[in-house]
Amino acid sequence: MEHPATLSFRGTVVHGDKRGRELGFPTANIAVIDHGALPVDGVYACWVTFPPATVPHGATISIGDNPTFDDVTDRRVEAFVHDFDGDLYGAEVEFTVHSWLRGMFRCESLDELIEKTAADVAASRIALAQPARRP
Repeated sequence: MEHPATLSFRGTVVHGDKRGRELGFPTANIAVIDHGALPVDGVYACWVTFPPATVPHGATISIGDNPTFDDVTDRRVEAFVHDFDGDLYGAEVEFTVHSWLRGMFRCESLDELIEKTAADVAASRIALAQPARRP
């Protein structure tokens, strides 16, 4: 299942639980401006820009309620920006979906979550190296 590259949404980077950082994948938690613009829950390969800059960065994003953690029941958008090390808190960001990677599911351990996240990032990098395919 893939989505057209024209699907995009914007938001602001806010503070989260900092679990991604503890797992080796620091994520930017996004307060989305228009939830109606979001695709279905899942993991996606995306391009992200930090307006007014127009240079895109690759990102692996997760949209959903983080089923591995029982204390997360709200729908969240979390982004691991590839090869980026900087403070994004308060930054406006814009995501353009390149491709759908997988649906959401519960991992049975933190080790499984780390392994799956590493595989997601690798798949995202591969997807972003290819032209977006339209359905």
